[in-house]
Amino acid sequence: MRTILIAAALLIAACFAYMKLTANGVERAAGQLSYIPADTAMLAVQLEPLELAHYLQQLQGQLSPQDAQHTVTMLTALLSTSDTNSGHFFAALLEQFQHLLKQPEHMAERTGIKQEFRGLFYLVGLSPVSRFELADEQAFWRFFDRIEQQSQLWHQAEELHGVAYRRYTLSSLNGHNLDLLVSSRDGWGTLVLTSSGFDSAHHAEALAIHKPVDALSWKKSITPLTKRYQLDEASFGMLSSAELFKAITSNNQNRLARDLHALFGDELSVTLADWRTPGCQADTAAIAANWPGIYFDNQLNKQPASSRVLIASSDKTAMASLRQLRGFIAPHIQQPTGDNLLQFGLGLNVGQLLPTIGELWSATVHASFQCKPLTEVQMALETSNPLAAMAMVAMGGSIKGLSLSIHDVQIDPATHMPTAVDALVSLSADNAHSLLHSLMMLAPNQLDIELPEQGVAVELNELFPMAAAYGLAPKLLLARDHALIYQGEQATQQAKVLAGTALSQNGMLHFGLNYARLFGVLADSMATAGMDLPDDLASIKDNPYQLDLSLDIEAQGIAIESRMYLDAKAD
Repeated sequence: MRTILIAAALLIAACFAYMKLTANGVERAAGQLSYIPADTAMLAVQLEPLELAHYLQQLQGQLSPQDAQHTVTMLTALLSTSDTNSGHFFAALLEQFQHLLKQPEHMAERTGIKQEFRGLFYLVGLSPVSRFELADEQAFWRFFDRIEQQSQLWHQAEELHGVAYRRYTLSSLNGHNLDLLVSSRDGWGTLVLTSSGFDSAHHAEALAIHKPVDALSWKKSITPLTKRYQLDEASFGMLSSAELFKAITSNNQNRLARDLHALFGDELSVTLADWRTPGCQADTAAIAANWPGIYFDNQLNKQPASSRVLIASSDKTAMASLRQLRGFIAPHIQQPTGDNLLQFGLGLNVGQLLPTIGELWSATVHASFQCKPLTEVQMALETSNPLAAMAMVAMGGSIKGLSLSIHDVQIDPATHMPTAVDALVSLSADNAHSLLHSLMMLAPNQLDIELPEQGVAVELNELFPMAAAYGLAPKLLLARDHALIYQGEQATQQAKVLAGTALSQNGMLHFGLNYARLFGVLADSMATAGMDLPDDLASIKDNPYQLDLSLDIEAQGIAIESRMYLDAKAD
């Protein structure tokens, strides 16, 4: 699992690690932006120079050499089993990436890519296009020469409208070749994954030789989106619902639809026949208007590095319903994780869960659709009303949220049990005292337990002796809106503050993790128990890496924000 996550992180970092784009940066790159078609289904840009060597050094700090070596070895072995040289080609690319990760200061001389990196990623129909600024075009070609020598996959030299490029044939797909096109022109390198089934005009646009007739207008299309969704224009990326739906419901409404038809022809039309009707086109257009897509930005040259992803929605009724679910997250949970091992906060207005799900379910099953696949989904939903299965939720209707923060844990090497814990668990609800009484009614053997008065802290072991068996001595404090269980100096201070904090709807989810501290404790615990320490765990505990992640419902969509401290310390 960890290997898969590392591989995914490498891919994401390579494709979507995009920085702040200033107004000047947009102007300087206007000529390159004009090669992006207006109907692209996916787009990501990075045009303010990113210090690539510095970023890769930080990435190297997150992923140990053993991790990278293991991942590359696994993927290389997998790719090398291919019957063609294309597998060896990608294996060689992975190995070169590993070398560059170890020595990022040599990036420019080994690849020709500028150390102050700028780049674009977008789709021309079905073809992914990656473009980046070059410092040395000859070094760029030498890089691919080495890949060829290592993989024995040789290019075909071709020319289109006077521009030379290389074609690497990777495999076949439905009677057509799957090709990688590589070119360098006007100081920019271009990589295109495409098909021989597409015409020369398609390849000319993908290789940035000709501009599309209907090019993306940055100022008219993208700038308004970034302002509307509070995203950084400089690092903007998107996935368009409208363009994806057009490809499903037609064979010619955009370049993506035409490309799919060129590759799969009538076979795909038969498969998607139920979707390719005027009714489905109208219904999906309406859905896309309400849920236009996913939009994101990143800022990686700041500390902390941050990103924001918005699943955008203009459905005011649905968003108003979802916002009713927002609950209370303890304020200290929403602060940076810092030296804490772990913190987690869930804000959920349980009292609104049933009515909100009921509203959304009813709106979905009673929506007027002409599209057969959508009406079939409605019929399936009608027979599986979720409300009855959630009747028990009503008993916890006053709950507004819960949180956990672990500041420190020390393990006794002799007993392998915690000798000291600094942690706080909180349950937030309207009249928390009454809620606990109600919950205890569900456990008849606990009815004789007398809960403390509001505002009075008691030893939890006096009420529930089981905690003492684990070497813990937590306290229980019931405030008006919070039930608090805590132990340790820092947790005690936080409990006192939280006890006097009024409830509010301030979020849905917050998660924080200090890799070095948390996995350091786990490693020490395993070591004292005489267990062999896995290499993966040993490498994680030395990573100076800290993550804070939050999810919230905003007026214009579902927002996910992350902050990554790449040089956080364990102590």
